[in-house]
Amino acid sequence: MFLSHYFVAPSGSSFPRGPGRAVAVLAASAVLGGAVLAGPAHAAPAPAGSGSGVCTGVVNQAAHRGTVQQNLLKAAAKKNADQIAALQAEKTALVKTADELTAKIAAEQKAIAALEAQDMQDEKDIQALEAEAAALPDRQAGAAAAVTDAQKALTDLQAQKTAAEGKLAQVQEDLKAAQQQLEGLQSEATTTREAGAAQQEKITAAQGELTTLEDTAKAAADALGAKNDQIAAAQVQLATLEDTAGKAALTLTGARNAVTAAETELKRLEDSGAAAQAELQAQQAKITQAQETLATAQMDAQAATDALAAQQAQITRAQEELKPLEATAATASEALAAQQAQVTRAQEELKPLEAAAKAASEALAAHQAQITAKNAEIATLQQQIKAKEAEITAKQAELTTTQEELKTLQARQTVLEKQIAELKATNGGKKEEREARAAQLAASEAELTTVKTQITDKNTKIAGLQGDLTSLQAAINDLNTQLTAKQAESSALQRQVAPLQESLTAANTAVATKQTEISTLQGRLPALQGAVTEATTAVEAKQTELATLQGQLPALQEAVTAATTQVTEQQKVLADLEAALPGLTAGAAEAQQKIEDQKAVLTGLQTELAEATKALEAAQTAVATEKAELEKLQGQLPALQTATEDAAKAVALKQGEITALTTDLDALVAKVAGLNAQITAKEAEVLTLQARVAPLLNDLTTVNGEITAAEKQLTDLQTQVTSLDGQLTAAQEKLRDLKAQKKQNKDAITAQTTLVNGLEDQLGAAQHKIKAIDTTIALGGCVA
Repeated sequence: MFLSHYFVAPSGSSFPRGPGRAVAVLAASAVLGGAVLAGPAHAAPAPAGSGSGVCTGVVNQAAHRGTVQQNLLKAAAKKNADQIAALQAEKTALVKTADELTAKIAAEQKAIAALEAQDMQDEKDIQALEAEAAALPDRQAGAAAAVTDAQKALTDLQAQKTAAEGKLAQVQEDLKAAQQQLEGLQSEATTTREAGAAQQEKITAAQGELTTLEDTAKAAADALGAKNDQIAAAQVQLATLEDTAGKAALTLTGARNAVTAAETELKRLEDSGAAAQAELQAQQAKITQAQETLATAQMDAQAATDALAAQQAQITRAQEELKPLEATAATASEALAAQQAQVTRAQEELKPLEAAAKAASEALAAHQAQITAKNAEIATLQQQIKAKEAEITAKQAELTTTQEELKTLQARQTVLEKQIAELKATNGGKKEEREARAAQLAASEAELTTVKTQITDKNTKIAGLQGDLTSLQAAINDLNTQLTAKQAESSALQRQVAPLQESLTAANTAVATKQTEISTLQGRLPALQGAVTEATTAVEAKQTELATLQGQLPALQEAVTAATTQVTEQQKVLADLEAALPGLTAGAAEAQQKIEDQKAVLTGLQTELAEATKALEAAQTAVATEKAELEKLQGQLPALQTATEDAAKAVALKQGEITALTTDLDALVAKVAGLNAQITAKEAEVLTLQARVAPLLNDLTTVNGEITAAEKQLTDLQTQVTSLDGQLTAAQEKLRDLKAQKKQNKDAITAQTTLVNGLEDQLGAAQHKIKAIDTTIALGGCVA
């Protein structure tokens, strides 16, 4: 209900003298819609004395004749000047109040529009979060599967390690037995190898140098192969990055084209919207002109209507108007009763919805508690795994130290055996020299016995440490299995949160909807009650007016026909113009909406363009980096090839030197052919066993490294699973916050709408008072 819905007559209008005065009064009655004769009077009563008598005459003439003499109106206005001034002051205050209420209504409607826009944005954010939360369970399942694969790979590596340790232990036992047999043979051949000892030492030294050179050559070849592998991998990576950069460039071109097209479409829509707005303004100007023409025609028609024709038309119209007014009153009463019944029914329906929302909230809280408990169990298992891994690391370090100590003892054993053999082979000399040799021989043999005992102890300790490592690894495997099971349970619980959250959201939405429905229904009750009161008042007023008109039947008919025809035609023109107005208004609004939609599309495309530009720059940077890395690797390749060739040449030279030494030694070996044949065979066996030990140790070290890498990968995957759980929980919490905010926005919109309805009711009341004051002023300050 707005101020423009009412027509307020100017308070200072005057009436012409002579025969036309009755017509002037009827014209004012037509413009005011019957307010002069039957409108509600809210002004203060006229002053007592002679003024009261004048007002009685004005009211009587208006009631019985439908007109008031001009001189009587002037007299009443003169007597009631103070009253009219007070009414005009009251009207001014009421007009100011109406303007303030109109401004408040506009501000509140603007606030409602802002809340509705926020509500739409919250709905979009909720949909995006729901999509993210729906994708996280699949990622959790993938991470859990990766954890299972990593655990299987770790189990396989541990089996390989166990097998390698078994082989190594067997070879070490064989080596020990062969060395003991070799010691016996060397003791028998000591006395016959004096001449060949020096030569053998040279050969041994040359063989040691040959082993070093061969290791150097192998390391150089391995480095060359590794560098070639790196170059090949870098070339593959470079091709991949160049392909990615190409795709990013195509994406950027497509995004630029889309932005250009969207800008062109926005310009076309803005031009179309401006044209629609101009057409709407032109139509509104035509309607204003037609309304002014219609007002003039109505005044002319009323001026041309004589008292009898006017009264007859008013009687007929009042009788026709009374029927719909009575029907309106009955309809308003029925609508009020129906609205009250709807409020009662909605309140009853709200109770089970609130109970369902409470149950859903309790179920979600219980489920969240289960998830928290599972996460605590997972954290405990992860801490236990870290503790076991620390124990394994300590055991491996201790095992490595013990193995190094074993190598040192074995080297010392070889030196002592050689020293003892030399002492036994040396004869003659002075007594002091022989005694010194005997004492040194006894000390060396005693130290040799001690060293052998220490070697046995070290081998026993190594076997024990390896057993401890196996037990610890089995414990880690068991803990990893428990951890995987707990993470699977946590993931399952996390996936169950979404349906529970959806149930809670649906229940809360149903409660909020029902509460909004009740608020809306209750907000309509005052308007319906007012409509009932207004309709009842209109029926009573119309009945009073009809009784008055039926007692007044003056006799003028002729001039009405032409004026009525003119009014009818002008009304048709105005109706046609007003009928075309909604279509133009809708067209302008639709054009404006299309502009806003296109702006939103353009904004999205511009965002995609920026992202595509960043992606292209990142891809180009990665390509440049990979090219530089490839050039660096290729630059290192010639030096590695040169080192490999130099190492091979050194190996060949050393092998020639060993061949020459061996030729010299053959002459000496012929003297001890029998024993040397056995020694050579046994030494070959020892060397073979020693050669087998080194690769096995290398294999064991490699497997240990792979186990460490696999354990790290497993830990990373388990951390990833935990992170995904946290992401899902955070997404669900944010989703709940957004839904709660959305409900608050809906409550605020409902409250703002109720406030606007109240302000509009106050505005209508102020306009009603202004209308009553104008009626009283038109009667010269007299209350009808």
